[in-house]
Amino acid sequence: MADLSKAIAAIKESRPPTTDRFTYLTILESHLSPEILPALDEILQDGQLTQDIGWDLIEMLIPIPGCETCLETIARLGNPREVILKVLEVLESLEQDEGYESGDEADEPRPTPAMPTTQKFITLIGMLAILHKRIKTKYPSRFLATSLQTVYRTYQPTRDITACVINLVHSLSGHRRPPLPTRKSSVNVANPDQDGDTSKNAPDPEAEKDDTEDPSEEELQSKLLLSFVTCILESYINGNNMMWAPRLLEYYNPMKLVPGKRSALQAFREDQELLARDAVIGQLVVCY
Repeated sequence: MADLSKAIAAIKESRPPTTDRFTYLTILESHLSPEILPALDEILQDGQLTQDIGWDLIEMLIPIPGCETCLETIARLGNPREVILKVLEVLESLEQDEGYESGDEADEPRPTPAMPTTQKFITLIGMLAILHKRIKTKYPSRFLATSLQTVYRTYQPTRDITACVINLVHSLSGHRRPPLPTRKSSVNVANPDQDGDTSKNAPDPEAEKDDTEDPSEEELQSKLLLSFVTCILESYINGNNMMWAPRLLEYYNPMKLVPGKRSALQAFREDQELLARDAVIGQLVVCY
């Protein structure tokens, strides 16, 4: 407890202008731990400080469990154009991370538990949803295209990751279609853009004088999102056996079903894992 108190005192007393930003970042890095994150989030409420150092903190914070609140604050108060570039860079680096499918276990033991890679992805996608709404520019599609390409390259066809991608599309499209009535998914991932306090969003410090969107932007962004969703849908189907052909055959040829043997149709009505696969497909189809 004494060490924690000393660490909190160090990061509070050394913040700029007491030290320069680079020295302060070094001090923060040397004291970072899950226990210190609430104090750091309190410090980051200083909008000017977060604009100065926020983007440098992303790579530092993302491995630490419980960093979501601090990263949301950075997304809301940091310079959105700088922060979005760092978020995309860190997303790209997840491909060299411990892996989505390896149980998120690193080869070497770590002094503190690391945040699972899937949770890192979800957290970064949540930041993107906030950041894109904050950027005020005549041609927002230029930022959108880069983000969607990076998300698609780093996407893995799991339910949690697909759910957070659906949240991102809802946020970026600005509208939400009703869900399919009979396809309820048990997957629920954090959506800070929808659930957080948007009144905390700082204005874009680099907003152009005339930031009115070009008239062609709405259609262009719509096409980008539709293409993105189509690619994600294809990836999810390729990564998850939907058994559509066997189910279709069974539906049109019920007389060929083997008594006592569970059919594919029955499996997709009773197995929770398979039901969830169908639910995700339904959500992707109607998400945009």
